[in-house]
Amino acid sequence: MTTTITKATEIAGLVAGRLATPEQGRALAGGRWWPQSLAHGAAGVALLHIERARTGHGPWERVQRWLECAVAEGVDSSPSAHLYYGAPAVAFVLHQASEVHPGYERELALLDRAVERIVFSRLERAHARMDAGELVLLSEFDTIRGLTGLGALFLTRDPQGPLLRNLLAYLVRLTEPVTVRGHELPGWWSPVGPGGRADAAFPGGHANTGMAHGIAGPLTLLAAALRRGIEVDGHVEAIQCILSWLDTWQRSSPSRAWWPYWVTRPQLDGTRGLVGPQRPSWCYGAAGVARAQLLAADALGDQQRYAAAQSTLARLFTEEPMALDSSLCHGRAGLAVLAHATALGNALGLCAALSDGDAAAVADDLFARVGIGLLEGAAGIAIALHTLHTPTPDMGWATFLLFDRQEHRLDG
Repeated sequence: MTTTITKATEIAGLVAGRLATPEQGRALAGGRWWPQSLAHGAAGVALLHIERARTGHGPWERVQRWLECAVAEGVDSSPSAHLYYGAPAVAFVLHQASEVHPGYERELALLDRAVERIVFSRLERAHARMDAGELVLLSEFDTIRGLTGLGALFLTRDPQGPLLRNLLAYLVRLTEPVTVRGHELPGWWSPVGPGGRADAAFPGGHANTGMAHGIAGPLTLLAAALRRGIEVDGHVEAIQCILSWLDTWQRSSPSRAWWPYWVTRPQLDGTRGLVGPQRPSWCYGAAGVARAQLLAADALGDQQRYAAAQSTLARLFTEEPMALDSSLCHGRAGLAVLAHATALGNALGLCAALSDGDAAAVADDLFARVGIGLLEGAAGIAIALHTLHTPTPDMGWATFLLFDRQEHRLDG
């Protein structure tokens, strides 16, 4: 295990070294270059360097250069900006930077005001859509592009502020059923496919279960807020509504429970069976959904559900994962961080597969296969390896994945 730990930290250091400057990063990124992107660009790479500087493994100058790169072309503060792009993404990263190296108060104040305007505008449009009886698009509410991700930023930056409460109230309203041509559907039913566009494979739309684009994200944010004592009218009932719906669609394999990535209209009507079990990743599948249930059960004090979610996660972390890549989003790095945060699996064992081979060759291969990014690329894998192999790591960086700094409580 010592050899694995040494190699993992070496790989993390090599990735960080090859991303020491934005010029190096741009050369490695090729056409995938979006400086304001937390998922794929400079903002995400800055987060890797912040965590390494936090633990004394890297110089602050790297952080500063990548932060400057992230804002060099301006910062998008339009209503379409979200946690993973534009002003909210930069605000999230700058908040993490300020915890290590104070001095960004003025910039954060400007970004906070921009984010407030974005959220106010998006909430207005969301409630107008609901008032008109229209179905929701995933980008309105999801973690990656929607109000759930922006709520995670507020939970980090301004947990007692009024806009977080307004956002939570919106999520409560999202759980109210809608009626379409005489058929009752869950409030998060989308008329399009998972890609956000009309899709012939999804006639009548779908209800998405995932953490990245589905209802597991709002469930996690509602639960995380409730665990902190932040509650709005209908809060508990909304959590219970989502849990009940997930219970309806839960299935079992010989080893563990699973949930479909989504439910289509034919599946809802009972004319077609569910597909699964599928890849159990953070973004979609059993890992994200079970972990959302773990937090919800803790928030509600539901010992039975908590134990069931623990069992699902523990089995998932010990069985051979299906067709996983290396990334945080839908791969082994995400599972390893989940295992570490929940203390329900061997995070180092899961991480060992990421460190298999010569360290320099592994680093080269990561850049060649997955690019530089945080969500699906080398920077995210490096930050996972660094976190899991560094004493007393801080998990604040992972709140963009809706992780909680106090992940589990019911059993201590």
